[in-house]
Amino acid sequence: MTETGHDADIAPALKADECGLRERKLRETRLRIEDCGTKLILERGFDQVTIDEICEEAGISRRSFFNYFDSKDQVAAGRGIPPIPEEVLEKYVTRDSDNIVRDILHLVAVTLDNDPTSSLDLSPDRELSLVVRARRREIVSQTPLLSAGNMRRFDAFAGVILDCLTGHLTNFPDRRHLPDIPLEHEAALLTALIRESIAVSSLLHRQDPELSKQEIVSRTGRRLTALAGAYASDWD
Repeated sequence: MTETGHDADIAPALKADECGLRERKLRETRLRIEDCGTKLILERGFDQVTIDEICEEAGISRRSFFNYFDSKDQVAAGRGIPPIPEEVLEKYVTRDSDNIVRDILHLVAVTLDNDPTSSLDLSPDRELSLVVRARRREIVSQTPLLSAGNMRRFDAFAGVILDCLTGHLTNFPDRRHLPDIPLEHEAALLTALIRESIAVSSLLHRQDPELSKQEIVSRTGRRLTALAGAYASDWD
């Protein structure tokens, strides 16, 4: 597992059997909605299932549904990378780093590992969460609208990371590696590297649910940057 000096930037979350009764019930209800919703959608198709039907299957009210999810899309496909607080991102803009790619990848991974809606270790039922994940992959593959929605969310996330990197390189110009191109272009290239490391890590380690996001994102980022470096010469 990668360790950095920034681990305290994201407050750790308690596992389901360690947190209070109220939080445990919230996680159990959320997972029940995900279980019922993905099962119905996979059986009948995304467009053929309503929020009211999901609520009835899960034994909750429509009002309660919107305490957990913004839309049926979120039940079917998940919400993606949780939002990173602005005050946390600002630290990566204003704090020096000898490897900002590594540090931001670690930040994203820690965010995922500490989010009860995305972390298997924080789930009240790990095996059921794995089943929901598998259903979601199948649902998204069958539903272009959901696939496009996931891409839009990932694009929005990349935009936040681009702003963070642009600010960091502006504050620490000595950390630039391509001073012959505009700073904004270097930030865009670094964003692409971070984006692909996150995307590819999920694909390469789909069959390794026992690994934390910190482990798989760090491993993938290290390998991807090393591979890119191996192809850096002899272009002309």
